[in-house]
Amino acid sequence: MRKTFDAELQELNAEMIDMAAAAEDVIDVVTASLSASDRDAAKAAIDMTRSMDQMERDIENRCLQLLLRQQPVARDLRAISAAMKMVTDLQRIGDQCANIAEISLLLDSQTGSQAMKDIRAMSQKAGVMVKRAIFAYANRDTGAAHAVVDLDDEVDRLFSAVKGELVELIVQNREEADQAIDLIIIAKYLERIADHAVNIAQWAIYCVTGELVG
Repeated sequence: MRKTFDAELQELNAEMIDMAAAAEDVIDVVTASLSASDRDAAKAAIDMTRSMDQMERDIENRCLQLLLRQQPVARDLRAISAAMKMVTDLQRIGDQCANIAEISLLLDSQTGSQAMKDIRAMSQKAGVMVKRAIFAYANRDTGAAHAVVDLDDEVDRLFSAVKGELVELIVQNREEADQAIDLIIIAKYLERIADHAVNIAQWAIYCVTGELVG
């Protein structure tokens, strides 16, 4: 009985890592689309997020079956509970990447603007945070998880800088208002992706310690 349960937990872990890899891939593609104003990459990112919907449903079903059939306790219960929370964060990351890609299709090329440079930096940092958070979960590494939480401040600072730059642009040139607002929305989505990475890192810590951080 225990061997079967352990095998199912390993399968759950593998499914979580697969979905996390999909999230990492779509962030990389979105970052590439922002870096090069690449419309094909933006469209590819939108397509990639669709497979994550089914992954979320499959993982949630597996978690519910484990809870109902096995009635786990202690560390096993924490692992399943955390997986159910984390899969929601991963799905939100996918949704926000799709939103960013859809908006980027409407943008004029602004590869040289300071705001665009900061947005690309935000995208890269958010991607790093997601990858490190998943590493922390897969390896039950609390040190790596805490490092993700610390990185969130850098993304927040970049968001504040982007918002300030673009508000100033709107004040100086009303004709740029629509584009500037789109860029602020993209930056906000990236900030949220970083927040979801923090959530994943905190659930990774919970898996190990049983303590909810933050």
